[in-house]
Amino acid sequence: MAQSQAATAANDEQPSGSFSKKAPVAKAKHGKVEIAIWPNEGANGTFYTASAPTIRYQDEKGDFKDGSSFGRHDLLDLAEAAREAALKIRDLSRSKAEAQGRS
Repeated sequence: MAQSQAATAANDEQPSGSFSKKAPVAKAKHGKVEIAIWPNEGANGTFYTASAPTIRYQDEKGDFKDGSSFGRHDLLDLAEAAREAALKIRDLSRSKAEAQGRS
């Protein structure tokens, strides 16, 4: 029982699509591809991770949806969004380290 409660608590701390009420700290977007960057707490303090990339598209009714399949041309946008996300995570981590160094 305690193990399932711990697992539930761990899941509540992690962002999970529409269930999360927290907003990402940053987003990397290139073309129709977007990657959200989330803060996480660990034994050594805050660290940052990227969510799985999503692609925005319009369905036949004209409503915007999120997808996870990438066409040939979307893969270049995916690579650029991943590069941008890596740079943002690096910058966030550096900012945190600099702020701790000043304290």
